Amino acid sequence: MDRNIKEGDLYKTLTVHGETFHLYYGYYDEIERNSPYSELIPIYPNFLKEPIYTEDGRPFVTQMQDACSHYDGHCTGEECYACRHFRPGEELIGICSCAQNRRRPSEQPHAQGI
Repeated sequence: MDRNIKEGDLYKTLTVHGETFHLYYGYYDEIERNSPYSELIPIYPNFLKEPIYTEDGRPFVTQMQDACSHYDGHCTGEECYACRHFRPGEELIGICSCAQNRRRPSEQPHAQGI
């Protein structure tokens, strides 16, 4: 990794299913930050904590996110990427096409440049 990269530096800007996300370098928790073996990594949005929906109400998810109660996968692992409802986008961000997880557009705002 480039030694000039600092926490908070922009890693990449992604456009996924019509929404823009800015990913920054950082740590997911204080344990990583304080470990001499940890390196800065791209931090992806936490869609479980702060849900974001497409214009038509489909929730954004990350591939590594734990699957919801509607998981319908073909693997023993239960992450979103293994579910038949997962629709990949760029990098590790996609959307969930499960009808039970869908919201009406008036119920949730979409990302608008997060």
